[in-house]
Amino acid sequence: MTEATVTDVPQQVPVALAVEDTAMVSEIVGRFEPAERHDLRILDDPRRMIEHPESAAGEVTIISYPVIKQLAKYHLDELTEFCRRNKVVLLIRSPEFLDSIGFLEYADGVIFADATMERVREILQLSKSGYSILPSAAVMDIVTDRLRCDTLQKLSFTELSILDNVRLAKTNRAIARSLGLTEANVKTKVRAILKALKFQNRTEAAVFASRQGELIRQNLEHRGREKGAEPHDKGLPH
Repeated sequence: MTEATVTDVPQQVPVALAVEDTAMVSEIVGRFEPAERHDLRILDDPRRMIEHPESAAGEVTIISYPVIKQLAKYHLDELTEFCRRNKVVLLIRSPEFLDSIGFLEYADGVIFADATMERVREILQLSKSGYSILPSAAVMDIVTDRLRCDTLQKLSFTELSILDNVRLAKTNRAIARSLGLTEANVKTKVRAILKALKFQNRTEAAVFASRQGELIRQNLEHRGREKGAEPHDKGLPH
């Protein structure tokens, strides 16, 4: 957590910060004019924010992903009530986006620390004014697909082959026969794929694989060439 001291004032300030990274706090504060900085409250202990919101919260409160994740783990009821009653903007880095999706329901807005920090004052003002500025479903699909496509590089040739077969709605037994694996092995690898790409279920994986079928195929062909496999090798789905 930051070393900044909590300002013990009963009235709300315009902006409160519950951010674990001191450098990030400095980055946010630097986006405000010197005369505006007295309107910022830096929270050393986020638990105080949800336990005593009347003295710790702001008109809008910026909460970083690591902080909200920790609060949800140990103080979920209090966090839910706080977010229901207060304007909250979630601060995340792009690589955290997939993990943070479950917390978007708590937020009125999102700041991407590595993409939209220059708009922090605009985002905060819109949130304070009652406008919800969360990524649209279409934007979320694009962003999550992009992040998942990056993660595809970490999958093995066999896992990519299985994902390509999941796209075709094949059962584990059918996939096992197609790739010369045991059904138990396929089941284990499907679970690993869902976890690696952060899918809730097999249907989500199939929909993603359908959208990104060409990319998956290109990866398979590239991996196949690296392995010295022929284009129609047994491990490469047709």
